[in-house]
Amino acid sequence: MDKIRVMIVEDDPVWMKCISDLVQKESDIVVVSQALTKEEVLDVDISSIDVVLMDLTLSEEEDFDGLHLSRELFEKGLEKIIMLTSWDDPAIILESFDTGATNYINKTSYKDIPKAIREAYVDKVSFNADVSNLLINELRLERKASVLTPAEREVYKLKEKGLSRTQIAKKLFKSVETIKKQLKTIKEKIQ
Repeated sequence: MDKIRVMIVEDDPVWMKCISDLVQKESDIVVVSQALTKEEVLDVDISSIDVVLMDLTLSEEEDFDGLHLSRELFEKGLEKIIMLTSWDDPAIILESFDTGATNYINKTSYKDIPKAIREAYVDKVSFNADVSNLLINELRLERKASVLTPAEREVYKLKEKGLSRTQIAKKLFKSVETIKKQLKTIKEKIQ
């Protein structure tokens, strides 16, 4: 039986070793490439890779450069990419899937990586438990917000994130009284 060939892209050597050690214990998976930087990834012959484990942030110079790199690899034909990260922002998760990721795993759940590799290998797009609840909550939020105007939706999302009226007003450059009125209108529309 052929082994699933994996490339790990991770800028932290400690995490790289931890993930590599975990994956190498599996009899049907082999790490064939490791890269610490975007440049190292672009030098790899992608035809020798089945699945990529991609860190979301590879450098301090560029925000979420793992997303951009994933898009590049996806466009070159490498379509089995699992995002690895410590971020749990729904917008970033959705963007990861938009760039072609087949799964998104928080590093705290790294023990789920072998299962995710196997699922990606057989073209199964899946949601790790870390992601499922966040995405469900985001979908519920979007459904509720669909009856709102764009301005109300912006206020609603900030309120759902736990910001106070004063914080929302500062962030949106509005008066607290305006935010108070908008929240009252939002409440009436949603209920």
